[in-house]
Amino acid sequence: MQMGTFAIVRPPTTGDLELVSRLSKGFEDASLGLAVFSPSGLCALAPEELRNTTLLVTSPNQCIEASGDQEAFLSQVACARRRILATAAPAESPGYRGRLRSGIDFDAVFDVGFVSQRERHGEVSDVPYHFVFNGLIRDEESVPEEPSHPEERTIPWVLTGPRSDGNKNLLAQLFEHEIDRSGLCLLQSRTRSRAGVELLPGSRGLLAVLSKARYYLWSADRDVPYYESFRFSEPLLAGTVPCKVDPDLAAEGLDIPGLYASVAAFQAAVREEGYLAMYRRARDFYVSGGHLAEHLSGALSLV
Repeated sequence: MQMGTFAIVRPPTTGDLELVSRLSKGFEDASLGLAVFSPSGLCALAPEELRNTTLLVTSPNQCIEASGDQEAFLSQVACARRRILATAAPAESPGYRGRLRSGIDFDAVFDVGFVSQRERHGEVSDVPYHFVFNGLIRDEESVPEEPSHPEERTIPWVLTGPRSDGNKNLLAQLFEHEIDRSGLCLLQSRTRSRAGVELLPGSRGLLAVLSKARYYLWSADRDVPYYESFRFSEPLLAGTVPCKVDPDLAAEGLDIPGLYASVAAFQAAVREEGYLAMYRRARDFYVSGGHLAEHLSGALSLV
């Protein structure tokens, strides 16, 4: 079998599903051949099949565990022409450091998101760092300048995500500030709610909710400041304004629309700007950032 120039290896879990899916579409848009392997699938290849391949690895420690043979997996990865850690996580988190200390000799890190973490990465590792803006993919090029039929959006806001302290505190603040109480709260301890509504990204349940909502809210669920870019595009494409309430992150002055230090600040924006203006601002930010394929190609040219 003739291997392609690029391949991704990912653990057989849903944890990296969004990242792998996004990268796969970016490679496709850039007309770059890409294969996706499970850890065991990678181990089944002949070593010489990887000699001309640039291998992107997500969650390396989970890949090692899932391979069933750490020594064989690491040996196989070492056969690749280049090894890149693909990640979408805060550089200050223990998980980020753990990925870089997995036993794989990485040639580069591709950090997919909205904000470069170059300085923070430099504090934990000397592996070359490349920021990859999580921009448009081809399927999203038709994102409208204005959502159709805004009057039909009967859900003023939706709060969804893990049942974390941050999100529970955000819900309490929404009621404390008397934000429209006809909003919808969908916090979950598992990926499926008790009502059986699937709320994973791209799921019909979540898309159905977003199609009727004006604002998509979430709060910090980590101990370090980080903006989850993967929680921005899906609501926006559904006509919902993505809004994160995070005082620590907002204090950094990031140029990301819909980032607020408090519920009061979010409430003021709704009152002063309104739904349509906030949607346009989010849309303009996303579109002006360029295509993911361009950013991926640029990063690959530097490795």
